[in-house]
Amino acid sequence: MRWLFLFLLVCYATADARIVHESEPNDHFTTADQIACDDTVECAHLDISEGDFYRLTVPGGDSVYFRTLPCEGSNEDTYILLYDSTYGLIAYNDDSGPQEFSTLGVFLPFNQLCYVQVVDPAGNSTGGYNLVVQCQFVPSGPNDYCSNARQVTFWPYYDEGSTFGAGHEIGTPAPDVFYQFTLATPGDIFVQVCSEAFNARVQVLLACGSGLMDDADTGECGLGADLYSYQLQAQTYYLLVEGTTANQFGEFSISIEPLLQPCPEPTELKIFDVGGFPFLDWIDVAEADFYLIEQAPNGQGPFESLDLTTESFWQDPLGFSLTRRFYRVRAICE
Repeated sequence: MRWLFLFLLVCYATADARIVHESEPNDHFTTADQIACDDTVECAHLDISEGDFYRLTVPGGDSVYFRTLPCEGSNEDTYILLYDSTYGLIAYNDDSGPQEFSTLGVFLPFNQLCYVQVVDPAGNSTGGYNLVVQCQFVPSGPNDYCSNARQVTFWPYYDEGSTFGAGHEIGTPAPDVFYQFTLATPGDIFVQVCSEAFNARVQVLLACGSGLMDDADTGECGLGADLYSYQLQAQTYYLLVEGTTANQFGEFSISIEPLLQPCPEPTELKIFDVGGFPFLDWIDVAEADFYLIEQAPNGQGPFESLDLTTESFWQDPLGFSLTRRFYRVRAICE
């Protein structure tokens, strides 16, 4: 299966997401620019020697993503570093984003002041970048039964948790932690569980508590497990993380991502007001089997699926009910 998603369309502006700009000098912790969750720092330019610093309060209990993206077609080589309030390094990333840009996902157990540094590792800055901060706010809980599974609301997904003290529902006698996700289209996924505390097993379930699709109990990340699951249909699934035996439990991290390959992109995406409803239109992609329509509160996501269509146009039945909406159209080639 081959996917591509490139087209974003602004429809109107939201009260939560902000477009902000850097202010020089911001090349040290003490001169860091103040930003917040869901901000986009637009078209910042790197100081070759020290880079740019930003400060924000990172919410605890869920995943936070920092992404650098192109500004006006630039291809900046970026490196993202995250520090705590005492300037201790928490995490970093080099080239996990598009081109030579960066994507850093972290999970912090409690709210804390952090600093973000964006640098050019080669020291030859040639263009600008956008810095996008995405904070996920999903209610936490024990998630030890499929009926209270933790919801996966964005891709790629990253979470940290523990099976210590959790209940047991199915699988091995070890404690359980459940996740629930929905595929809007047929596709493949890769799940990696990392742990230094216990021998982990991960399963994909077709239904709550039953319908084993795939499982794995070995992997490349400590005592964790790597699971590739292919040709999943468009529906809701459950993931179960547990130990291989009853006395195997403890802390773990999990990442979930779709396996994506190129597909020709829709072009000339346009929007019209037809009868008070947003109407999207684009040039048909000959290779596409259908199109996935998604929306988000800001241009960098996280995006959620709205509808599937085989046509090269679509009308939003919700109308202009939000203060802002960004649309994205994916061409899906099977």
